[in-house]
Amino acid sequence: MAAIQDHEREYIIWQNRAVDFYIGARALYLQDLSGPAAYCSVSAIELLLKASLVYFDRSFVPVDANHNIGKMLRILKNKGPKNTVFAIPEYFFFEQRYLSTSRYPGDKGLLVPATFLHDLDRVIATLIVLVPFQFNSKLVSILSGRKDYKKKLNSLKRRNKQMKTLRSHLRQWIRDR
Repeated sequence: MAAIQDHEREYIIWQNRAVDFYIGARALYLQDLSGPAAYCSVSAIELLLKASLVYFDRSFVPVDANHNIGKMLRILKNKGPKNTVFAIPEYFFFEQRYLSTSRYPGDKGLLVPATFLHDLDRVIATLIVLVPFQFNSKLVSILSGRKDYKKKLNSLKRRNKQMKTLRSHLRQWIRDR
């Protein structure tokens, strides 16, 4: 394997953090803790968007994007692979409610639809599949079935219709583990 480039290393660092929040969001949602699940889900999406942008756009500065998922989506459509077409359901980032209302009491409500888990899994899988580089990722370690990641794998697999997509995309990296 060729030497790992800086943008590849940075991608994996960001992706590993995103995977922690993603698994946390899934586990919390499955335990009927929708507020914390909402917060972790938007954190996972934001971190994975930043990871993808670090990979595809060498001039991207993650802190400059703040928490603006809409802006990061537009940048990814311009800087990502050609014909990058996908959407993130707006409820994940509408008025930043999942970031704020999930944590702070106030007048605004927090909508967590019945499709939440499916939508979250689809968004995460779509972002993972965009990036071909996955060396040393926590997600590969989890999917490889390593003993120390069994609990995370169980949380990831439960009611996840995107497992086949993830395994298929990461097959080469899992095999090399």
